[in-house]
Amino acid sequence: MGKTFRPLCAALMLAGLATGTAHAQWLPELKLSGFGTLGAVHSDEENADFVGTIFQPNGAGFTRRTAITPDSKLGVQVDAIFNDRFSAVLQVVSQHRHDNSFKPQVEWANLKFQATPDLSVRAGRIAAPTFLYSDTRMVGYTQPWVRPPIEVYGVLPITSNDGLDVSYRKQFGSTTHTLQAYWGRSKARLRTGEVESAPGWGINDTMQWNDWTFRAGYTANEIDLGLPTIRALVGGFNAFSAVPGPIGAQAATLAQRYRTNDLQLSAFSLSASYDPGKWFVMSEFVQFRGEGILADSRSWYVAGGYRFGTLTPYAVHARTRSDVAAEPGLPVPAAAALNAGINAALNSQFNGSQATTSVGLRWDAMKNTALKVQFDHTSLGSGSAGRYANVRPAFQRGGSVNMFSVALDFVF
Repeated sequence: MGKTFRPLCAALMLAGLATGTAHAQWLPELKLSGFGTLGAVHSDEENADFVGTIFQPNGAGFTRRTAITPDSKLGVQVDAIFNDRFSAVLQVVSQHRHDNSFKPQVEWANLKFQATPDLSVRAGRIAAPTFLYSDTRMVGYTQPWVRPPIEVYGVLPITSNDGLDVSYRKQFGSTTHTLQAYWGRSKARLRTGEVESAPGWGINDTMQWNDWTFRAGYTANEIDLGLPTIRALVGGFNAFSAVPGPIGAQAATLAQRYRTNDLQLSAFSLSASYDPGKWFVMSEFVQFRGEGILADSRSWYVAGGYRFGTLTPYAVHARTRSDVAAEPGLPVPAAAALNAGINAALNSQFNGSQATTSVGLRWDAMKNTALKVQFDHTSLGSGSAGRYANVRPAFQRGGSVNMFSVALDFVF
């Protein structure tokens, strides 16, 4: 966290100096806002947990049949405007964390320099601009559903980067393009380890034309997975690599194939949305490529709804397919436990293949408040544990799960 705030504080000091020497000019205009979700999820699966993100240690199903932890959150944001060029934002969010607490953490903390009306630069902790709803990913009120489809939004679950981005907006008649390039690194804790990235980069273009929004993006990164269980399995293959002959060579190949360090990954995304007011349709697609233990995947969803005054019924179909094949492992009896362990890890942690059909209803009950109910039917891919956590031996891989969710979203 310190690495984020040191450059941010220095930038804020420079912004203050840029406003002039008069004491009154140092005082920014402040704006306080916030958002939140009070949600509950009930699952009919008692041998695995549905979680909102991979950073949550438990959820609905195995730990408790009905849980408030997957979707509930509270966020507070402070915007500071120093002058027409410099502004800053601090956003703190409380949600279910890896340590089973709701301890608040800094989601955004950055300084923005508006170089021209169309060109801006931000530095600090910034929203990872990966999806259609990246900037409002935490704000359920801005979205039609209870939660973004986890099949797609679970592909790149980290929501912020420590670094900088540059945005340039250009209008061509009735069409507006916003081109964004970014660079940064991130770190996140899981119940069973941590994920840390080296500095990575990305670029995306968002085009708005009348009621249409189109977006295309690409991101590339290198990460380390601090997962003790996987590292122990890789260590076991490394131990066999000392065996002379073909067994040792094959073991060395397996250790390299399922390594957890210096993993290159990339993701290409496309999205489109049409919203003329009375109704809407939208879709997103993500092609993910990963090295080592990471599995390649293709994920997408289509969604639509119709607004009847304050009521909006909607439907979503989402699917993700991971390229995970059974690993034969080493053909020696002494490696049987290693072979079984790596296959269990692949299917429980890295094979997210599943498809979910959802139907729901949003009721804008009052200003800045929406009540939503949603039913999800999820079918798991063959041998896959999908996006579920705390998978027990009795869990039926390739089976199906039904869930019912209710959420009260609000902004202030």
